[in-house]
Amino acid sequence: MEEERRSIKGYEGIYDITRSGRIIIVKNNRVRHRSGNEYGYVNVHLRKNGERKLYKTFELWQKSFAEIDPSEYKGMQ
Repeated sequence: MEEERRSIKGYEGIYDITRSGRIIIVKNNRVRHRSGNEYGYVNVHLRKNGERKLYKTFELWQKSFAEIDPSEYKGMQ
């Protein structure tokens, strides 16, 4: 079964975030991760129209999954 994922507000069609907190690049359906830890991002840079912005991953998750208990978030807070 595939994990639920939703578009990140303002980045629809570019990035998705999963129910557990992984950031997915829609274009190639790849998870952004570092050092072998798929939940390793506290902060993440997102790009759109040539501009790069820094966001807290947990805050992006909260906006997309406001109705979900925060204990389901597996990333680092």
